[in-house]
Amino acid sequence: MPTSLKTLFIFLGLFSGALAQGPASIEVTLSSSMVVVGEKTKLTLIARNATILDWPDSPNAAPLALTRSGQKSMLMNGRIVAGFEYSVSAFREGTYTIPPFKLRTEQGILSSQPLTLRVSPISALVVKGITIKPTTVPYLSGIFLEKKSPYVGETGKVEAKFYLPIRPPHFLRLHDGQVIKMEKEGIAAWRFTADKSPTGVLNYDGIEFMVYTYASSINALRAGPLQIGPGKAEPIFQIRKPSRGRFINVGEALPIEFPAAQVTVRPLPEGAPAGFAGAVGNFSLEATTTAREIKLGDTVTVEARITGRGNIDQFPGPFLVDPEGDWKKFDMIAKPPGSERRSSIGTVEFSQVVRPKKKLPALPPYRFVFFDPVLEKFRTLNTPPHPMIMTGEPVVDLDLDPAIADSGLAFLTPSGRALKTFQKERTGPIWLWQIIPAMLLLLLIITALFKRLKAARLGSLPAREFQAELDLLKAKSANQIEFYREAAKFATTWQGGKGFEELFAKRDDICFRPGAPTDPVPVAERNRIIHQLKTLSPMLLTGFFLLLQFAPAKALSEDPETARTEILREMEASPAPEHFYNLALCEKALEHPAQAALWGYRYEAQGGDAGEIFTGLPGIHARERKGTDWVTLLPLPTYQQMLAAGLWALAFLVIVVRLRTMIARKFILPLCGIICPLGLIVGGLGWFLYPSEISFEPLHELSVITEKIAPLQSQPYVGGSVIRENVAGSLCKITAERADWIQVELPGGITGWTQAGFVETIAVSQD
Repeated sequence: MPTSLKTLFIFLGLFSGALAQGPASIEVTLSSSMVVVGEKTKLTLIARNATILDWPDSPNAAPLALTRSGQKSMLMNGRIVAGFEYSVSAFREGTYTIPPFKLRTEQGILSSQPLTLRVSPISALVVKGITIKPTTVPYLSGIFLEKKSPYVGETGKVEAKFYLPIRPPHFLRLHDGQVIKMEKEGIAAWRFTADKSPTGVLNYDGIEFMVYTYASSINALRAGPLQIGPGKAEPIFQIRKPSRGRFINVGEALPIEFPAAQVTVRPLPEGAPAGFAGAVGNFSLEATTTAREIKLGDTVTVEARITGRGNIDQFPGPFLVDPEGDWKKFDMIAKPPGSERRSSIGTVEFSQVVRPKKKLPALPPYRFVFFDPVLEKFRTLNTPPHPMIMTGEPVVDLDLDPAIADSGLAFLTPSGRALKTFQKERTGPIWLWQIIPAMLLLLLIITALFKRLKAARLGSLPAREFQAELDLLKAKSANQIEFYREAAKFATTWQGGKGFEELFAKRDDICFRPGAPTDPVPVAERNRIIHQLKTLSPMLLTGFFLLLQFAPAKALSEDPETARTEILREMEASPAPEHFYNLALCEKALEHPAQAALWGYRYEAQGGDAGEIFTGLPGIHARERKGTDWVTLLPLPTYQQMLAAGLWALAFLVIVVRLRTMIARKFILPLCGIICPLGLIVGGLGWFLYPSEISFEPLHELSVITEKIAPLQSQPYVGGSVIRENVAGSLCKITAERADWIQVELPGGITGWTQAGFVETIAVSQD
């Protein structure tokens, strides 16, 4: 081995060893797993967490041609890994296996997984042309399938490819592959998108072509002969064109057409076991519970994971084996994958809430039934039972005894509290209060620049007029007639009504009585009236407090349907928050869980606690505050405004420290010294710790799914891909609207589209 290459391996070995975290492994991938005869594709070997000692040992891949291309280091997930590149090609059609690679490292000899390469005849390609004036550039294209006779529901790889010549006068380079508009009746497929880097080269008829690959996966929806394609795309190319005696690169969209590919889909065999729901592939199943010890009557959440290869986004998940009906089972919820899945290999997670109806030693197994297309038979997976410890006494199950549920409803007595009104748009921005510190800060700056101005002159015009007239009144105390006349006139001008009856009566007695005394006003009397008139100052704020009036309790019918009618009738005359709670009780007793949840959330939006209402109701509800979630006791804008107040106080401190005004230092400095650290610490930490989960957003901004008819879909149209079945009564947030569809987000991050009529807002209109 050359010295320079040894040095490179030593450097890479030390560097990768220093960054090594986790077990050592190697991964081998093909840029394209479906090629034509003579096409060379790229094979990449990546070593992770290993100190490399030498090049990998190339396996004997005959009759494939496996050639070493080069070695390079790559940045993956913020870490540098060593990579080795090879080119692979075949000289005749067929399906070939590339044996495992072996790599010598300080951690030992590592071995990769074998790969499969499918080779088609070159006749599978069609020849077309792109017109780039004044010439026409030929190109090749084709669609290649992993399986040409799959089963219904079986997921397989598909690659749409086109080949561009590498020759003058045009050197085409792909800049943006765009998306192929592919015809696929009877077939479901992910979007066909391509990377701008070529996946290989092909020498055809003496011309060398670069290969660009659009990879995707397809799933047949029905049996029989089907086809995928034809398709068309308009990728953007970098074209080298002459301009003013030199060549420049110009971006241009050019049409590329793809031919159709035929596929014959086989139906699934008869005799599917009970519980089969359309899963096709090869899978494994595991399930865990969030708790091993529960109180009888409480719920427990089961987390299930299905891993493998197949149509992993198209089945409803496993089910609980409970033939005796000992468990109350709520809907199985599929967790969102987090990003668009383009591979048939992966993991899908499910969550289900269950509740025992009696004391049991264990949670029964979960079962998953699927069809294995390799073995061509149905298979059933079962998880082991989960031992459980149950405490407490049996409770009445409302699902088993509706007669008991209909009696003894604990209605609340309506109070005189008015309902809170919620507006979707604020009458003014929430930060409007910041005008006050901004004005005060400006006032301090002006005071520093113009010290001769007095604070009294910076007041409002009404305040100055009030003070000026009051000063004139103080001077008119020579005799009683003049003083009381001016005092009554002052009280009338500044809207002094109730509380000034004595002043007006004395004015009438003195000023309109012949021979009234002209003696001076006693000092004590004069000061008392002046002090009373000061209360009319426009700069004083008077608070008004409303007394709560409690309506007398009214007995409601024990029949929930009759009680609901009575409550709705009362709400038309005098709505109260307690009516929401009572309606929730009625709807729950009538086995309308969605409406019960809606009225329960409406009661909580009014400041009440409807925790008992949600016990036993299906749906995804707001989760309880745990850990740092206590910060949500205050709304997020409160912390934002606290932080703003801290920043304003900091600005005041900076200005006041530079001022020589004693008043500013005496009053503003200590006040801002308290507000600044509190605002910065409490506001900043509260904003940072505030969870983004919708459970902690204001309820009046959220909604509830009230219908279970339409499933949650990934696209806003009839027939879109189903994410999961709707759970009536689930809390949600409307994030987008499109025609008759709305996009909602549920607690936990699940997002999807549903019909607009199936969601109702929690906020109640008060028109």
